[in-house]
Amino acid sequence: MTLAASLVLVSSISIITVACYLGSSIIDTPWLKIATGQTDSEANRSYSGIDFSTRSQPRTTFSAIGQISSLVITVREPDFNITNAFKVVLTGEWNLSVNKGKVTNFSVNLLASPMDGGKPHIHQILNLNVYDDEEPIALTEDNNLSINGTADIKINGVLVWDNADISISISRGNTFSIDPNDMDTQNHFGDQQVLGIVTRLIY
Repeated sequence: MTLAASLVLVSSISIITVACYLGSSIIDTPWLKIATGQTDSEANRSYSGIDFSTRSQPRTTFSAIGQISSLVITVREPDFNITNAFKVVLTGEWNLSVNKGKVTNFSVNLLASPMDGGKPHIHQILNLNVYDDEEPIALTEDNNLSINGTADIKINGVLVWDNADISISISRGNTFSIDPNDMDTQNHFGDQQVLGIVTRLIY
């Protein structure tokens, strides 16, 4: 075999190897689809002879990470102008790990910064305990997820609310929300969800 032919063969093998490695990540990782400019339909087509377009069973073992990017708006009176409402910007990170349908790790770290320039504070949400009557935790075929349980919530490292009811959801592998119970948290989050994005799903 000539040197040129050998180089062509090595290049072809390398391309096939990379394609196979990236194949599953294309539909499982939304940010990669955006980076490559693919549409959902394009990402779901067969890639290097392997069809990743369908998944018949929910995934019960996975990890997910993402960022918090949210705004809490407090309107104290029904006819109050929302433009002048008190607002708090929430930014941070979250992560979730599930193994065989059971949550093995969950944490949220976010910075709450009042728009009026007031002193910011840090929230930590951890020690998630899923309700006993919940089904095994799993991502659906569309990468949707819903978890209900309790968690501890700290402010600046100090435990303020323990075993607060909380709801967590992932929508189509793209967006994330966490909704602490308002009564359990003294309406600290203004009867609103904390919103964010999914930056990576790992199967």
